[in-house]
Amino acid sequence: MSQKIIIFTEKITNRIEYIFDFIFHNFSGIDYKTTTDFDEFSQSILPKINFSNQFLENEINYKVDDILLETTIQENVDYSILNEFGKCFYWLSRYEEYIAKPEKFDKHNRFLGSDLDYSKPIVDKICIEIQKKIKSKFPEIYFKQRVFKQINTHDVDYAWKYLHHSPKIKFGSLSKKILKGDFKEFQNQIKILNQQKKDPYDTFDYLKVLAEKHQIETVFFWLLGDYSTFDKNHHWKNNAQKNLINNISTWAKIGIHPSYQSNFDENKLTIEINRLEKISNQPIKKSRQHFIKLNFPYTYQQLLINEILEDYTMGFPHQLGFRAGTSTPFKWFDLSRNQQTLLKIYPFVAMDVTLKNYLKLTPQQALEEIKRLKQTIKATNGTFITLFHQSNLNEDWTEWRKVYESIFK
Repeated sequence: MSQKIIIFTEKITNRIEYIFDFIFHNFSGIDYKTTTDFDEFSQSILPKINFSNQFLENEINYKVDDILLETTIQENVDYSILNEFGKCFYWLSRYEEYIAKPEKFDKHNRFLGSDLDYSKPIVDKICIEIQKKIKSKFPEIYFKQRVFKQINTHDVDYAWKYLHHSPKIKFGSLSKKILKGDFKEFQNQIKILNQQKKDPYDTFDYLKVLAEKHQIETVFFWLLGDYSTFDKNHHWKNNAQKNLINNISTWAKIGIHPSYQSNFDENKLTIEINRLEKISNQPIKKSRQHFIKLNFPYTYQQLLINEILEDYTMGFPHQLGFRAGTSTPFKWFDLSRNQQTLLKIYPFVAMDVTLKNYLKLTPQQALEEIKRLKQTIKATNGTFITLFHQSNLNEDWTEWRKVYESIFK
């Protein structure tokens, strides 16, 4: 049985090598040799693919798109006329985000999406079609058996609602409730501060029970930036939070949740990573941006500078689905430098805030959407990654526990 193919192309570029690596090595698990020597190609006994704009009789033929031959970013690329490999590169490189107009971004400079179909893992489906085409001509070829995987991820924007805050924040919160006449919540807060009631954001034990029962890989991303308009977490020196981080790291993986402000001051990212490493006494290699603030190529370049190897930001805050057209983790290609990097991207398909606040779905509707996405990913044996905040499972979110629990079924 053959596990290697030979591919003829008239020009070998970084972009061509990148997309070949993803489709053949990463997705399909087969080796390949690329050649620009037509004689070598024609004389080879290996299964063959012609990747050029000349048609060869009796061979598998794929046309080459200009975006795979170029080294720059063109402002006008028509996705609809791209061929299979060109479409995959367009999705994975996030080409559309580099050339998107300002109106395609929200007030936080987050990409809103385009008219592409994000509801399906289009790249994965294209890869499977390529496999079928190869298999029909070369039945001796066998591809690796992809295995469905699930990763549950959680962003810890606030570890507790009322507990372990500074006296200033604690008494300020109580005073506001008195001024507003919200005596019921005032009494509720007092009970929590006196340990008579559990803090509503403290759902970590609940998450642990489910993770261990179902043996699902779980990751927590910790926000340790300085206090600001969009970063209102506990102080990074908070001893209770330090203990919590170390407790969580005994049964789940941890990563940094770069602050909103880190997008405007590159030194903050380094500082925040160092804080988490100091607290946990372990190297931090995983990351997800607070507010899903992902801007190309700056965000990922900064992560690489700080030796982050895995990022989980690839998803939409405004909608569900496959922002990069895949449910398969992949290496990031830096279009601005025209090269593949060491940063591995783990795309997520659904976030709790998206379901409830942006899409205004009921828990039952959200449950159905989660089920649909999971089945879609199972169909291509991809990786099903969701984002739930541990703080969004009580109070106004109590009914959403059944949505969270549905991802295990």
